[in-house]
Amino acid sequence: MPGDLIMADKGFTIGDLLAKKGAYLQIPPFLSDKGQFKPQDIELTRQIARVRIHVERAIGRAKQFHILDPVIPLSLSTTISTVFRVCCFLSNLGPPLVS
Repeated sequence: MPGDLIMADKGFTIGDLLAKKGAYLQIPPFLSDKGQFKPQDIELTRQIARVRIHVERAIGRAKQFHILDPVIPLSLSTTISTVFRVCCFLSNLGPPLVS
């Protein structure tokens, strides 16, 4: 959606595709040629890490159901998104990730 911020690992070069949709790409800064990060890059990396840990925890909760562990038959390709969405909804019924 326009205005969305997408977090990704280094190496994802989809910023131009997201810009066409009005979304933004947030990736950790790359190390400069000098071998050290600038102070603002260090702070940005810390901010991303603080948010990213919660994203990883949420993904872990959705995986706890182990529904998507086996090989998924191609015949379910149209419904697998719905199955994953239900896993996410169920994981949201647990205690809050951030207290």
